[in-house]
Amino acid sequence: MRNKYTVLLILVFAVVVAGYLATISEAGVTPRYSIYREEVAVTTYFPGFNQETATIKSWVKDEKMRSETADGTDVTIVRSDLDVIYMINMKRLVYSETPLAVYHRAGRLSMAMLAADLAYQWTGRKKKIGAWMCREVILAEQTGQAGERMKTIWWVTKDTLLDVRLLRHFMSITFGSQSDELSTRFYDKLENIDGYPVQTESEVTRGNQSMRKVQTLRKLERREIPDSMFDLPSGLTRITAPLPPGLGG
Repeated sequence: MRNKYTVLLILVFAVVVAGYLATISEAGVTPRYSIYREEVAVTTYFPGFNQETATIKSWVKDEKMRSETADGTDVTIVRSDLDVIYMINMKRLVYSETPLAVYHRAGRLSMAMLAADLAYQWTGRKKKIGAWMCREVILAEQTGQAGERMKTIWWVTKDTLLDVRLLRHFMSITFGSQSDELSTRFYDKLENIDGYPVQTESEVTRGNQSMRKVQTLRKLERREIPDSMFDLPSGLTRITAPLPPGLGG
């Protein structure tokens, strides 16, 4: 079943990353960021109720990003300045390189689904997640061209630390910085929600098979991050990893 969801998983990943990642400059000046973040992602596959839980650590400094699993085995480094993404397995000491445009293509597919309808729905429900009091909003509920159904829910807070500029900065890493109609509609929709997503719930269904992913922010700190965090480690062997269907070319 997971092979059937290869592209859908990438789309959901892009949405979830976008929920916590991102920027648009103000008065021609790009904000400077140096941020550490921790999240917990719980993915459930149906039928069968197979469940996976992962803790994800991330470091974001300006246009660079590093994410890794809790044990440090799987590492992803996004280098916007080099137009490349490094996917690293520290246990096998191997890595692959993917053009940043491929990552942006996956993000743009998600953006198109989320921006197809500019409406969103506040449910009226509230709950406290960690230190943040949040409100629930249904961000999108769409049916894709292949018949897959996708629903995305955000639990958002208006905490002053988690502001819209930070959200947009993280999103630009995922989606790129194009200034086109799709991007404008997408960012306008998010700004009108007026909140920062502390938790993202994504559901994807195709036929009788479905996947649900809940990603929750546990920690976000402004801290000084050394540039070396975003360098490719030495002693690795480069391998060629095939691109998922629909993302090549």
